[in-house]
Amino acid sequence: MLTRLPFNNVKWLSVFQPQRKEPDLRPLPLGFLCLIVLGALALLLPWSQRSGQSLAVIDALFLATSAVCVTGLSPVDITVVLSGAGHAVLIVLVQLGGIGIVTASLALVMLGGERLSLADESAVQATIGRLQRASPAELFRYSCLLVALCETAGASSLYWRLQTSLPDADPLHLVWLAVFHSISAFCNAGFSILPAGLSAWRNDAVLLGIVDLLVIAGGIGLLSLINVRYYHFWRRDPRRRGRLALQTKLAASVSVLLLAAGTLGGLLFEWNHTLADETAGHRLSWAFFHSVNARTAGLNVVDTGAMQPATLLLTMFLMFVGGSPGSFAGGIKTVTLAVLFCTARAALLRRETVEVFGRRISPRTSGTALMVAMLSLTAVMIGIGSLMLTEFAEPAAARPDGLLGLTFEAVSAFGTVGLSTGVTGLLSTGGKFIVMTLMFLGRVGPLVLAVYLARPVRPWHVRHPEEEVSLG
Repeated sequence: MLTRLPFNNVKWLSVFQPQRKEPDLRPLPLGFLCLIVLGALALLLPWSQRSGQSLAVIDALFLATSAVCVTGLSPVDITVVLSGAGHAVLIVLVQLGGIGIVTASLALVMLGGERLSLADESAVQATIGRLQRASPAELFRYSCLLVALCETAGASSLYWRLQTSLPDADPLHLVWLAVFHSISAFCNAGFSILPAGLSAWRNDAVLLGIVDLLVIAGGIGLLSLINVRYYHFWRRDPRRRGRLALQTKLAASVSVLLLAAGTLGGLLFEWNHTLADETAGHRLSWAFFHSVNARTAGLNVVDTGAMQPATLLLTMFLMFVGGSPGSFAGGIKTVTLAVLFCTARAALLRRETVEVFGRRISPRTSGTALMVAMLSLTAVMIGIGSLMLTEFAEPAAARPDGLLGLTFEAVSAFGTVGLSTGVTGLLSTGGKFIVMTLMFLGRVGPLVLAVYLARPVRPWHVRHPEEEVSLG
C-alpha cells in the first residue's frame, strides 16, 4: 500500500528543491597565504639581498605579508638589506596584493571560460559594490585599465618631477624610483626605496601632491572611479546623463570630511611641535600629506614617533576607518562609518528607517556595518592584548611610548597602513607573528566577510514573540 507523502509541508519540499550554489570561501585566504609563502621564498634567495646582508626567515615572512597585504611595515631597513632584485620582488608582491582578490577571482573565472553563477555574481557585488549597467567582465576590464592608467600617469609625473629636481641623475634610476613609488602609492602600500623615505623630498610640495593624488585615487575605490565613467555630467537629459551611486556619494563625502579633519587636527596638534620653525606652506603640505597617508598608505615625511599623543590618537581613528569599499585600502571603510552614523542618527531622531541622500538603507546593511565594526574592533583589541603579553614580558626591551606605541602598531597593522612609532624593528618573534596575523586579517577578513554575507539568506518560518528590553 502506497503512503501519500505530505508534499504540502515546507520541510518536505525543501528536500526536493535544488540547492542554490554558494561561493567557496577557501580560495580567498589560501590564495593570499600561497602568495605570501612564495614571496618570502623569493626574498630569501641570495640575489634578493645585498652582499654581506642576510634576511632571517621570520623577517622574510613579515616583509612578504606586509607587501601582499599592502601595509608597508618592515622590521628591517629594506634600502640596506634588500638588493634591487629584492625591491623588484617586493613591488611585484605589492602590485599583486593591491589588485586584490576581486579582480583576481574574475580573471580566473574568465580565463577558465566559465560563466559566473548568480551566487558568484552576488559575491562579486558584495566585495566591490553594486554598480548599475556594469557586468563583471566590464568591471574587470575597466579595473585593469584604471590601474594601468593611474600608475602610468603617476610614474610619468614622478619621473618629470624627479628629473627636474635631479637633472644630473641616471635616467634609468629615476624611472625605477618613479615606477616603484607610483605603484606603492596607488596601491596604498607605504614602501619606499629611498634611504630617508619621502622625507628627502619633504620640501617639494609638487612631488608630495602627486603622491597624495595617487593615494587618494587608490583609496577612493575602483567602483567609484568606474561609476564616474558612467556618469556624463555634461548631458542635460537625466536618462542619458546617468547618476552617481549612493556608495560613490558616501565614499566621496566621508573621504573629504576625514581628509579635512586629519589636516586640521595635524595642524592644531603639531603646529608648535613637529611642524615648528617651518613655513605655513610646508606645514599645510605636511599635515595634508599625513592625513592622506593615514588612510592606509603609510608614507610619511614627519617622524611619527615624535608626534603628540593627541595626533597619534587621531591618526589611529583615521587608520581604523581606512579607505573606501573596492579600493586598495584597508580599515572598516568609509561607507561602513557612514552607515553607522546614519543608523545612529535615525535612532536619535526616533525614525524607523535609515535614510541618506534621498535613499533608504536596509536594516540588513546597517546590521552588517555594525558587525564589521565590532569584529574589527575585537580583532584589534585581541591584538593589543597579545602584544602586551609578548612585548612587555621583556622589560629590557623598551618600547617607544609603551602601551600607546603597541596600540598604534596594532591599529596600523589591521588597517594595513604601515605607519609606526618605531615599534616594528623592536618586536620579538612572537610580536612579529601577531602583527603579521593582524595584517592578514585586516586585508583578507573584510573580503571573506563580504563574500560570506553575499550568500542567499535562508528563510526561517518561525517567528518568536516580541518583547522589549531596557537599554542605557
